[in-house]
Amino acid sequence: MKLLAIALVMAFAMALQAQTTSTPPKSDDAKAAAQVVENLFAAMKAKNAADISALFIKEGQLVAIDRPRTGDGPSTTRIFTGDAFAKLIAESKAGEFKEQMKEPEVKVFGDMALIFGRYTFHVAEKFSHCGTNSFQLVRTPNGWKIANAASTLEFNCQQ
Repeated sequence: MKLLAIALVMAFAMALQAQTTSTPPKSDDAKAAAQVVENLFAAMKAKNAADISALFIKEGQLVAIDRPRTGDGPSTTRIFTGDAFAKLIAESKAGEFKEQMKEPEVKVFGDMALIFGRYTFHVAEKFSHCGTNSFQLVRTPNGWKIANAASTLEFNCQQ
């Protein structure tokens, strides 16, 4: 009887540990919000201003925080409206833009979502920079839209 009780306690403990250490599946809201960021990267790759603009709310903005290439000194901050950012990307004469966040974290708080993580950025096949992205999305009648975004642009990256 003691062995059965010990076995049950151990089985319960193992099940509890598995439950607390496993990653819960993303909710439909989290998946939909994360897809907005993936859609932004795809629109940037295509240099499609209309598609980029459509992902932002009318008043949305993006802040770029540029670290000096040497890594020394203060950063330079640039602020773009969603439309200005779309125009900047679409009019670029550089090669194809490839931005990727390999392990974004997604948090949903009702009608607000936060997506953040490290990213890498390539122009054509050449590594350009890395950094951290942070996107704040809001739920609208037309789905999730970017209200604010901020990205650090770092040049001393371990690839």
